[in-house]
Amino acid sequence: MVNKKKLSELAELFPTDRPLYAVGGYVRDGLLGIESHDVDVCSALTVGELKGVLQNSDFEVSDKNLRVGTVIIKARGFSAEYTTFRTDSYPDGSGTHTPDGVTFTSDIRLDALRRDFGCNAIYLDVRRNEIVDVLNRRKDVENRIIATADDPERVFSADGHRILRMVRFAVELGFEIEEKTFECAKKYAGLVADITPERILQELDKILVADTAHPELNLDSAHVKGIELLDELGLIKSILPELYALKGLAQPVKYHLYDAYRHSIECYRVSPPSLRWTCLLHDVGKRPCMEKDGNMHAHASVGAETAEKMLNRLKMVKARIKRIKDLIFYHMVDINGNMSENKTAWFVAENFGIADDLAMLKDCDSVGACGTPLEKNRIRETYHRIIDEKLPTAIRDLPVDGNDLIALGYEDKSRGIVLYELWRDTVMNPTLKDREKALAYLEKRRN
Repeated sequence: MVNKKKLSELAELFPTDRPLYAVGGYVRDGLLGIESHDVDVCSALTVGELKGVLQNSDFEVSDKNLRVGTVIIKARGFSAEYTTFRTDSYPDGSGTHTPDGVTFTSDIRLDALRRDFGCNAIYLDVRRNEIVDVLNRRKDVENRIIATADDPERVFSADGHRILRMVRFAVELGFEIEEKTFECAKKYAGLVADITPERILQELDKILVADTAHPELNLDSAHVKGIELLDELGLIKSILPELYALKGLAQPVKYHLYDAYRHSIECYRVSPPSLRWTCLLHDVGKRPCMEKDGNMHAHASVGAETAEKMLNRLKMVKARIKRIKDLIFYHMVDINGNMSENKTAWFVAENFGIADDLAMLKDCDSVGACGTPLEKNRIRETYHRIIDEKLPTAIRDLPVDGNDLIALGYEDKSRGIVLYELWRDTVMNPTLKDREKALAYLEKRRN
């Protein structure tokens, strides 16, 4: 949440002939009556002039990208990104998100025209608390429309990143995309390939949880709308081709209402935010399995490897990838509900860190397949039983440790194996949670 008191204090330090403006999401969200969590500010002051104005004040300036006139202004409980009014130029058709020419200006209208969308090109004179709408785009916010601030040909041909931002803003805010803007974005969608994978992932991460951006707007299907827009633009095919390949892939009608692609979307639709990537990609192994084997039997293991490659391509951090990969790998475990109680208990204990999410994935998978969750989710039931009965979910939870094995005369090379097996047997026989019984177990085994 933005510290408005500090923002006002900052504005009071600016000369009256070159006031401080808030711009972008902070102003747009204010007009919509929703809360912003950060603020971008700007003025005609160059960075050097800004540092002079803020000298001996409570505000500090740290450099971010001086070439484009951007710094961070900070004070206790306050942070804002500041940029000097400017115009930008880009290499023709580069889509690289990096201007090769920057000219600083005192003309707020020129600054407005270099911004991406009209709804983000509305200014607020902070000191006066007055809207400054030099492009007459307040109507875009009122009509809930995404349209480019300048000619869409210029906007999208210069910066492919704006196409992903367009989708994100539309779904986070529940805005419709103006027809000419959308068609031009579609024309230049290939420029998204010029953006760094990290930046693409950053936008996809936000699109996949767009329904959570502004809960007060009640946009429950925003994350699904985001995927639909990306697909209409041709970006699912180019960014996530393995997911796109599921289109038209028929599935057994006994278990599925939809083809593999639609099933994945329906699974993703009902998933919690933490499982969006997993649910979206959980069946990406089906197409390669069908092409190789003529069936989908190995799709969980193939899908885990496929998803790992996809997410590595997007430069997702390794820990996130591993969790998604593991969930996909195990999502078919006990699919027929006939795994023994002991085997289920050991599986859940050994994979306790992902078991709760795996249970949820199974429910989402079922809803995406036939419209209803599992009648009996044995992974979830076992997960809660392990918690309720305080069964060990790691060797460290056992009532004995390596020192006890040393005292009983176990050789070093066997201690890890013995403790691992005791862990397994304790999960299946909870009486071994008692230290005396666990010691008796070890002594008997030693003999």
